[in-house]
Amino acid sequence: MEARTKGNLKKTGGIILNVILWIFVIFCVLVTVVAFSANGNAKGVPTVGGKCFLNVQTGSMDASLPEWVPDGKPAGFSAGSMIVGEYIADSAEKIDALEVGDVITFEWDITGDGRIQPGESNTHRIVSIERNASGTVVSVKTQGDNTEYSKGQTETVSRSAIIARYTGTKIAGLGAVMTFLSSRLGFGLCILLPLLLFFVYEIIVFVRAVMKVRGEDKKLISAEDEEMIRRAAVEEYIRRQAEQDAKSSADGKDAAGDSGEKAGDENKK
Repeated sequence: MEARTKGNLKKTGGIILNVILWIFVIFCVLVTVVAFSANGNAKGVPTVGGKCFLNVQTGSMDASLPEWVPDGKPAGFSAGSMIVGEYIADSAEKIDALEVGDVITFEWDITGDGRIQPGESNTHRIVSIERNASGTVVSVKTQGDNTEYSKGQTETVSRSAIIARYTGTKIAGLGAVMTFLSSRLGFGLCILLPLLLFFVYEIIVFVRAVMKVRGEDKKLISAEDEEMIRRAAVEEYIRRQAEQDAKSSADGKDAAGDSGEKAGDENKK
């Protein structure tokens, strides 16, 4: 009974471990998809299903919602968060529908080297919009909610630099994790290495299962069975020897009879 209980616990533990490992594999696949999706659009940002997944690097939006912001507009977010935006770079209609108070992601020279690299962006709130006579957005001015961080400075963002509009969805802390996982060290250490170990583990489990099945197919012979087999073999040997001796004796008698008949025939002649 105790052995059966231990066996059940071991089996349950194995199932739980496999579930955890497969959840991790799914997470790794999702991370990989998000990371490589940045190569699928002109702005170089991770996009899946029309949504951008962006990692917040600074605290420029970490503040209470400004009083002047219209109702219904999203609040800010802290550094290390992951925010979800609607990718609008290729939609003229959605860019023209932007309003003051919206939070947008736009191309920006974060490093200050005079060039905007793919994926180099910033996310701030629109404080004013410049439109032409037909109502088309020409450019917008943005500012971080945390005025102490940004020192009250604004950015003039051209229409062509606009990437996404923040939806209000955020996950605190996940951005910092994703930033690390996006690095070569993080991706190799936390994604590639565990995946390799996982597949090695699955191969070992598979091989052990195959060996176990093969072992169960082999019938184990007890000492009693072995003795019975030996006795049957000896009896079979004795029986065959007896049959062979009987046949040899019969063949000898037949040969003697034939010789006597031949001798009789000669005497008659």
